[in-house]
Amino acid sequence: MDNTKNNKRRDFLMNVCPTVAMAFLGITVLDSCSSGYDDDSDYGTGSNNNNSGNGSGNNSTDQGYTVSGNTITINLDHSMFSTLQSNGWLNFSAQNMLLLKVDSSNYRAFNNACPHQGVRGRWSYTNNQFRCSQHGNSYKSDCSSPSVSPNSNSTSGALECYNTSVSNSTLTVTK
Repeated sequence: MDNTKNNKRRDFLMNVCPTVAMAFLGITVLDSCSSGYDDDSDYGTGSNNNNSGNGSGNNSTDQGYTVSGNTITINLDHSMFSTLQSNGWLNFSAQNMLLLKVDSSNYRAFNNACPHQGVRGRWSYTNNQFRCSQHGNSYKSDCSSPSVSPNSNSTSGALECYNTSVSNSTLTVTK
């Protein structure tokens, strides 16, 4: 069977499985058929945090970050970002970003959509690479390789890298 037929079959199963499970078995089985999108499960070091606050507007400081247009301002001292400080990385799913602590004054931010199939919640980080556990693809964390668009089916290239700056305990990310 060629790759096109395999991809169509996989897409069909991924789209139909949750619907069938809910119809016949109820919502509790839905997780067993999920594709991993927006999954806040722990893969790797426990750094896939859901961070479910919306962060929009100026009233989100209790969430540890604010959003203004394409700029996200993060309070690194906020408890929501303690995993970033202790483990060195965080899947910041509320803003669809992977955050990486390079050292005490340098951070990197990436789009958390896997270039291969767009999965956002199944990341781990080892050996200077983010690994998507959906299909095992790894992407460098140095922002030097050309980025690849999500859902491109590319297994090479890099995650989209965002501009970052740090001042005191404030990380600013510009998408």
